[in-house]
Amino acid sequence: MAKRVRAFVAVSTHFDVRILSPIGSSRYITSSTRRGNQFSPESPQFIEIPQPLQPQTKVKPVIKGVLPVPRKLFPRGSKDKTTSNYLAAVTPEPTSKKGSIHANTSATGYAGWKSRLAATRRTNLREGLVELQHRKQKTDRQVAARSAFKRAEHERLIHRPEREDERLTNPSITQEMMPGFLSHLPDPDRQKRVAEKRARVDEKEAEKREERRIALHSLYMNARDFIVTEAGFNKKVDEVFDDEFFSEGHSVWDMYTDHAPETIQDLLNEANKSSKTAIRHNEGYGELTRQRVQKIAEELTGGKM
Repeated sequence: MAKRVRAFVAVSTHFDVRILSPIGSSRYITSSTRRGNQFSPESPQFIEIPQPLQPQTKVKPVIKGVLPVPRKLFPRGSKDKTTSNYLAAVTPEPTSKKGSIHANTSATGYAGWKSRLAATRRTNLREGLVELQHRKQKTDRQVAARSAFKRAEHERLIHRPEREDERLTNPSITQEMMPGFLSHLPDPDRQKRVAEKRARVDEKEAEKREERRIALHSLYMNARDFIVTEAGFNKKVDEVFDDEFFSEGHSVWDMYTDHAPETIQDLLNEANKSSKTAIRHNEGYGELTRQRVQKIAEELTGGKM
């Protein structure tokens, strides 16, 4: 029967595995355990991933909640809050005899504890105002110094001379091509174009003046029907609100015009002479001729008739 080789495994504290041979030899094999043996296959660390030598950036923890905006204790233009008069006004001493006795002596009990607590609050308020003012003054000096340094650095960078390497590497430009010597491109037809534009502008202005004159004349002609006096207003009110106005067959359009506004179909019927009423159908072209003649007369006289 073949000899059976028996191996005895001894695990050291450094997780080193030593395979001991059954033969009395001093040779042994040392190997470090794999990282996967320490974790189960379900663990994310089962596969060893080499880490970079540079440490990872620490992510700042997210702080939940919102801090209130601090109140400005020393706004611009306010009075000094560290004077003795102001501190005496905001932290007055106890006026009652009992309170002053408890505050000055080491009295026991609830009243003494309340008095000592009030004295501590007064002291903290006085010292806090003084320290906060010192902190604000220090912060203002730091901000002013930083701003002055930035302004000085900005001015220095703006007015510094051109560097030698920039001067030597800049492309050469002749004086004739500089903006100061050649401000615009030559334009031989400039005077002609300016004259045409000026004539076009004058024509537009003349058209606007003519339109304003026609509008003013139309307003003058239509002003005959305007109500400008109290008597005319009373007359129109009596005419419109008369009890027999609608009983006689008048409609609401009779207050302002002779008939209701014409529709698109009415205009088409008038142009095609296909009106349903016999009077409009057989009236001929007399009314149309009259309107055309009136429009021609308005154009010739330069105003509405």
